[in-house]
Amino acid sequence: MPELGPLLGRFATSAPRGPAAFPLDDLRFRLLDGLYSKAGEARRDLASGQADRARDRISLEAWIALWREASSAAADRLLAEIDRRFATAGEASRMPAAMLTSLQPADADRRAIRARFDAAGIPLERAERPESAPDLTPALLHVSMALDASWDRLGAAALAELSAWERDIARVRAWRRPRTPLWIVTAAALLITLGLGLSLGGYLPAPGPLGVLQGWFWSLPWR
Repeated sequence: MPELGPLLGRFATSAPRGPAAFPLDDLRFRLLDGLYSKAGEARRDLASGQADRARDRISLEAWIALWREASSAAADRLLAEIDRRFATAGEASRMPAAMLTSLQPADADRRAIRARFDAAGIPLERAERPESAPDLTPALLHVSMALDASWDRLGAAALAELSAWERDIARVRAWRRPRTPLWIVTAAALLITLGLGLSLGGYLPAPGPLGVLQGWFWSLPWR
């Protein structure tokens, strides 16, 4: 069983990888831990004479399962970040909640984002199966390179989603409450107040109950 670390190459580096605007290195390190754990279990199986079980430990399906855990966690993080940006923009513009919700990712959008993140792993899914390769070292190198390519695609997908949703987030941020209804209500209130004042002052006829109020108003002992 070859050492996995040297074969992983760039994917195993401790230096930051992926978009600085949306870091995913902690998920990469978690995926690496899973791979190292699988490799360690495979070595123990080989030492105990269980070669078939050892190959299952480092099978392509095992790599893909770890990938899907990481891509799913990345999608969760991205959706949380999009929701946070919408909420911040909505608080700044005071957009009504119903209107804000209509612009946020719907369930179908969220499923599509998750599917695109998972699809970033296509290079890994198409890699040579190490468990059935006659020579394990080049097969593991090939699947390691496919994993690295998938990780680059995942970072690009994250940036693309953030860029796509930023247009709607900017709309929320720039939204302002329409002032026309406010001006209409204000003008109506002023007209009603002015009409009431003129009626009570005797400058305008006071119909119905307002006439009673007008009579009572002028019956007061003003002098």
